[in-house]
Amino acid sequence: MSARYWSFLLSWSRVGINAALFLAATRVLTLSEIGLFATAFAPIRLTQSLHKAGISDAVIVLRKARRRDALFALSLGSGGLITALLAALGALFSPLLLALSIIPTFNGLGAVSEGILRQRLALRALALRTLAVQTLAAAAAIWMLACGWGAWALVAFALLNASLTCALSLALARWRPREFPKWQYVFLIWPKTAEIGGRALITTSQLPLAQLAIGLALGPVAAGAFQIATRLLELIEALTLSPLRYIALPQLSSSSDLRASLHTHIARCATLSVWVWGGTLVAAPEILTLAVGSSHAPAAVPLLRSLAALGLLSALLMPLTQALMARGHTTLVLQRAAFSLALSAALIAPALALSVTAAALALSLAALLTGFWFTARALDTLAFSASDLAPGLSPLLAGVTMCTALVLCPPLPLLSQIALGTCIYLILLGLSRKPQRHLA
Repeated sequence: MSARYWSFLLSWSRVGINAALFLAATRVLTLSEIGLFATAFAPIRLTQSLHKAGISDAVIVLRKARRRDALFALSLGSGGLITALLAALGALFSPLLLALSIIPTFNGLGAVSEGILRQRLALRALALRTLAVQTLAAAAAIWMLACGWGAWALVAFALLNASLTCALSLALARWRPREFPKWQYVFLIWPKTAEIGGRALITTSQLPLAQLAIGLALGPVAAGAFQIATRLLELIEALTLSPLRYIALPQLSSSSDLRASLHTHIARCATLSVWVWGGTLVAAPEILTLAVGSSHAPAAVPLLRSLAALGLLSALLMPLTQALMARGHTTLVLQRAAFSLALSAALIAPALALSVTAAALALSLAALLTGFWFTARALDTLAFSASDLAPGLSPLLAGVTMCTALVLCPPLPLLSQIALGTCIYLILLGLSRKPQRHLA
């Protein structure tokens, strides 16, 4: 099988099994239990990118094998420090956080080996490892849910996933530190490693920070509803956007005509994402009832609808983002993430005084404002114009019409909404792309 297949399986297994377990858990847990776990796990999600992305990327970027001992010392040391900090907070405020606090140490222990496997392009080994670990951890968690362990089943899943991933990474990489790291190497690689880790932290911290803020400010029930909405958001993105992102970068990187390739990807991405997120916006009650049951769905419906704009904007901006990366303009992509994070923090702070729905809307508003700024800068950087975004206009107009028609219709079952909305959407797209006839 090709490397692309294993890469896709690796990405999907990280999200799909985790999401499937969470959806199963919502049938058993109360909103309060979900919120307590989500709030406790938010600091873990916030910091794990430092190791899973930051240190692993540093192994690839720094390349030289003699620097791995220093990287391992930084990785394990930072993981232990984070564990100590979270354990202290957990001992004071949350038994769930106390139990989860060991995870950063596991991440720090296995990060260099993970980077070595990625450097070797051992995608098959990484994919099968992730699939096996997630499946085993999910099976144990489901058994614990059936036995009445409640939120501790999700804690067990997280602990098993982290520890087994670490153990298998060490075994597969077959690498061990050769000696105590030389301090000159530690000081030499520290600035670049901090830059890579900081970049990973900025790009992945928006939702964990929002989850933590909502849990602390509004309580576990609001945090549970927000967690349901964001997990479904991530699942929809994994099913729709991830495959498109997967093929966009290599195609744009190898293209001899970037403008034409960008037009193709904008049209493709807009066609799928507008249909998906437009349908999600209208049919959110039915989708959530199917996914998490009728008891939790009402609390999460307004949140999913509020976050639908965030998902749509992320998808629509993906081709432009990948085009920038294909041409090496990574600084602007990082600036977008930093600007979005700062704006989200500024907007969500006053929104928390209103409601959890207002907080979710603040995230989408921040994404919208960031999108306007980013699009203008990206077009200027690539020497393109606003007309180059025109391939996405027809799907947007068709999507607005589809959503309007579904809202005006009498209540329909989910499958009927999908069928009717899809028919309307495809007919309008076909009409908009019908070639014009010209008289000779």
